[in-house]
Amino acid sequence: MSRVLIISLLCIISTAANGQPVANTVDAVDGMIRSLTDSLLARHEGPSFSFSVQPHPDAEWIGGIIGRRCQERGRVTRQLGVDSIADVIISISDVSTRYQLLESSDSVRRVIVVNLNARNGSSESAGLVLALPSMKQEDMMLREVAISSESMQHRGTHGDIPPMPSSFWDDVAQPAIFIAAAATTVILLFTVRSQ
Repeated sequence: MSRVLIISLLCIISTAANGQPVANTVDAVDGMIRSLTDSLLARHEGPSFSFSVQPHPDAEWIGGIIGRRCQERGRVTRQLGVDSIADVIISISDVSTRYQLLESSDSVRRVIVVNLNARNGSSESAGLVLALPSMKQEDMMLREVAISSESMQHRGTHGDIPPMPSSFWDDVAQPAIFIAAAATTVILLFTVRSQ
């Protein structure tokens, strides 16, 4: 119970510090793919839309997001297999979450990138590349919030958070002071005891 309370408090503090809530990585990627799907649908005429997603560890998840967005927009959608001839063939160049160090050692910058490539697969304009923008979202957050906002379910929704940078105080001075204090305590203990 206390762990949930601490994580909730950290999310509230991060929200107050940034002025806006920090979306978890799954929601951020979902939003970017939905936006890219809207771009694809704007270029493709007709009530039906078929697509295929090239092999990738997150292909099934991303294909599901695209299919749901098409249905929300009122398009009859079919997701076809890789070998089928679809209206649009989508390949995933980059769907990833990365972290960068900030000056404040207790915070990191989360960078989520979604880069999809699309080309026509239908016979009349097969191979024509459909330009899609590369989507990128950056958020600054506490390390604890970054950890709690990740999802290990998909490859593109988690990344390696860099370790906190160490300082001279952490590496040398603080251990030396602790050792000196312990030695002084032992010496005083034996000196007082022997008298």
